[in-house]
Amino acid sequence: MSSSKLEFETKCAKVVIDYSKCEPAKKNITDPKCGFACVKADRFYDRNILRIDGNKPVLALPKEDAKSRSNESLSWEYACNMTGNNAIEIAVDFPGLEEYRKKINLKI
Repeated sequence: MSSSKLEFETKCAKVVIDYSKCEPAKKNITDPKCGFACVKADRFYDRNILRIDGNKPVLALPKEDAKSRSNESLSWEYACNMTGNNAIEIAVDFPGLEEYRKKINLKI
């Protein structure tokens, strides 16, 4: 893991927070335009696994606990994107998706 990124897994996704795109982390400011939207979304929709430390979002628990505890991490990416930072990427594995696309002849 790079110190410029936080990478961890939740129940159904892999999360990457890129600090080089994260306004408060990049500028080291306590009152960013984003208002720490990802942490607020975590508080509202998820399980309070993110916290602010050193003006950046970090895990509030060990990585291995995040995998069994978090279930709504998509809200973090959405909240971050809505502020224009696009610092969070969430990859969700969809087993069988490619086979399904071929079955219905879906081209993307």
